Formats: sequence, structure tokens, C-alpha cells
Amino acid sequence: MAPFLFVLRGREGPWNSGPVSGDIMSGLKLVLSFIALAVLAACADPSADPVEEIQARAYVSNEPPAITIFTMVNENGDFGEHTGILINASQQVLWDPAGSFRSVNLARSKDVFYGMTPQMVDYYVSYHARSGYYVVAQKLEVSADVAETLFRRAVAQGATGKLRCTVAASSVLGSIPQFADIPTTFFPGKLMEEFGKIPGVETSITREFDEGQNYAPGVNGM
Repeated sequence: MAPFLFVLRGREGPWNSGPVSGDIMSGLKLVLSFIALAVLAACADPSADPVEEIQARAYVSNEPPAITIFTMVNENGDFGEHTGILINASQQVLWDPAGSFRSVNLARSKDVFYGMTPQMVDYYVSYHARSGYYVVAQKLEVSADVAETLFRRAVAQGATGKLRCTVAASSVLGSIPQFADIPTTFFPGKLMEEFGKIPGVETSITREFDEGQNYAPGVNGM
């Protein structure tokens, strides 16, 4: 994942020497309208499952409260391309901002997935780990209050626009006092690096060698 920066620069020319014509203004308004529509489409909320299904899918883990940052890394240059966070709070959920992962075995509300059993956590990792990509998991045990705060803020964050997975994750993490030193960043590798500096983080790497993302009948909903 990498940010795109578009810069519009003015240039000297005859069109800058006088009032802008009506035709140019109309064309500019049309272009701006298309840009606005594109932005709205990118930020549109994904579909959410009914509240009853979300409640029914809730999974409560017996493990201590913790957060696990998943970074999907391209082996070509070890460049991080996506960030997801597993949050073990009052229930265990996956926050996957702007992610492509889907499963018929999970309930979903915007970017948060409910029902993250150990089996589904393994499947999420396996979904991303493949030939050319590996997954780095960084787990940190935290207080119940910190885990619950992150859970609530992930829910409140809503749907994340394309290419902004790590901006959302790093900004929400950085809003919690324990992680105040984590900078807001576009880059998954940068977040992985900064989170790895925290004492107590346990890191593991998953590599698989199948071609393409993993799809299992009855598990993945795509």
C-alpha cells in the first residue's frame, strides 16, 4: 500500500491573463463534480449485518486482553501493504480498515468483524499469506480498559477509504495514551516498526506458498 499524491500546478498562459470564460468555469465545475463523486464512492460505508447477527456471532476469548497488529508484507522489498488489528476486549474482533477480507462465518459492521474465533484468526492470516507475501503478527497484552477503548474507537471510526488502512489504524492507536508515541502514517511498515519498539510485543511471521489469496468454500464470502 502506498499513498498517491496529486498536485495541480498553475502555469503561465493566455488563460491567466483575464477573466475565466463561462465555458471554462462550466468544465471546471463538471470536473470537480466527478472528483466529489469519486471521493464519496471511495468513502462509502460497506454493508453492515443486522445487530442481531452481530450479537449472535460475538466470541469471548479466555485469553488475556491483547491487541495484535497484522502487517501484510510484499517479499519484493519487504514492503508492507496492509494493516489489520485483532482486538481481544470484551469480545474478540478484527478491525480490518479498507481490507478485502470477507467471510460468511463472521458478522460485519463497516470495518469491524465479529466472531473472531482462533480458527477465523488463522484463516485471516492464511487468506493473506501466499507466494510473494507474508504476514507479520505483533501481539501485545494490554489492560482490559485499553483493549475496550481500542475496540470502541475502531467501531466509531466507521468505514475507511481506500489506501487509508494504516492512517486509520495508526491515528486511532496514537489517540490512546499508552501508544501516544506512535505517529500517524500511511505506511504499514512504519507502523509495524514503531509498534515493535514497545516492550512486551511478541512477533511471529507466517509464510505460505500457495498462489493467490485463499478462498475456502463456506468460509470466505467472496
